[in-house]
Order: sequence, then C-alpha cells, then structure tokens
Amino acid sequence: HCHSYYSDGELAPEALLDLAEKRGITHLALTDHDTTAGLAALADAGVTSPVSVINGIELSCSWRGQLLHVLGLNIDPGNEALISGIKQNIERRFERAEAMHEDFEKHGINLRARVDRLLKTHSVPTRPHFAQALVDSGVVKDKRQAFKRYLVRGKPGFVAMRWPEIDEIASWILEAGGIAVLAHPLRYKFTRSKLVRLIDEMKLQGVEGMEVSTAVSNSQQTAQLTSLANQHRLLASIGSDFHALDQPWAALGNAAPLSDTLTPVWSRF
Repeated sequence: HCHSYYSDGELAPEALLDLAEKRGITHLALTDHDTTAGLAALADAGVTSPVSVINGIELSCSWRGQLLHVLGLNIDPGNEALISGIKQNIERRFERAEAMHEDFEKHGINLRARVDRLLKTHSVPTRPHFAQALVDSGVVKDKRQAFKRYLVRGKPGFVAMRWPEIDEIASWILEAGGIAVLAHPLRYKFTRSKLVRLIDEMKLQGVEGMEVSTAVSNSQQTAQLTSLANQHRLLASIGSDFHALDQPWAALGNAAPLSDTLTPVWSRF
C-alpha cells in the first residue's frame, strides 16, 4: 500500500518500483487515492522487475458518518463499474478543492497558483496538496503545522465531504475482480467494540481483508490486529502507506512481516 504522484505521493510509479527493489520488497501495490492513472506505468516497469506489482486503489467512503479508506487490490482498472465510481469520487474531490480555495481566500490566503503547480495533469486534489501549498507560501513551516492550524475541522480550509457508503465502494472493487481491504484500521481511533462492529458490517458488504501491519503500528498494536483478523477470518495485508522520502515514519517497506497464523491477501491473487 503506497502512493505515487498520481495522487498525493512524491515519486513516479517507476521510481517507486526502483525503491521497492532496493529495499527487498517482493509485492508492491500502487494504491493512489481515487485514481488508477499510475497503474499502466507501474505495469510497464514491472515487466523486467523481480517485484510482483499489484493493481490497486485507495477509495474514500463513509461508514456511520465516519470517513474510511478501503483498498482495492488486484483490481481490473478497465472495469466499467470501477471507472464510473472513480469518476464520481474525483468529481467530489475537485468540488471540495474549489470550496477549500474559497474558504482560504475568505481568510486572506490564496493558494490557487501553488496548488495548480503541485497538481500534475493526472493528479487528483487532496488535502496534502493544500498543506504543501501552505508550506511553499510561507504560511506554515511544515505539513504537520499545516494540519494543526488549517485543513482540519473547525480550522480554515476544512471542507466536509460526502463520500459514498462502504457498501457502494465495496461493490466497485468486487465488480473489478478485486479484494476489498480496510486500510490502516487504527487511524480511525475506534474503540475495540466499534472496530469489531465495523468488521462485522464490512464483511457483509464484501470487505474481507484488513491491513494488519503498518509502518506506524507497534508490536502490541499489530498483535491486537492479528488477533482480530484471525477471530473474524479476515485476509491480512501489509502497508507502509508510503508517500514521500521525507516521511521516515512511513518509509517504503517499513512494516513488520505478517504472523504465520494469518492468511495473506496475496494468497488469493
């Protein structure tokens, strides 16, 4: 689970693959936010690579009013249902970006030119693009400060989104022949009972996997997720959620191996 500059990552897909080779990664899934635009380049580069490349995507959705991210792994990017769903989410992102610009401008901050420079012609606008624009304009010193002073609920630049429900997202992934996996489950800060409720409900919708090992989870947290995955018979995945080289806490490949008790999601590919 990693990102390229086709969404909010730093590197081209080819550079991601080169880095994966150097770090001894065996399976690499490009899972850009709400876009599959980088998959063709990754596939082309993967022809001569020892790394197994996996077609993926990270889709935003809603569950009981909570934003969730669900990975679609081993998808067919040419599937019509998936293409239609992606188009809907991209349109939502551009509509939010315009609303964010308007809100910043009410506070005397104009980021349009800087955001436009950050957005490649193939990119979708995300909050990290705005965070980087705030840094580039000198409003804040770094992205962490950007997400403290701006872009979060109650602060300038925050615009709430209405995402599709999790069942709709899952249907897109299943139609595309993929496996739906809950990304970084601890990021949502759910109680254990709420996380169990989510697992029970998402399984009914076709989300049959969970990211068990992440770059930012400690051994105790990974053990807790391992136990939940085993109890609920979930497929397990690993994800560094890599975005950029200057984020060592999410370095590519910086996640612990899965427990032998788990069924890896890639066993189904």
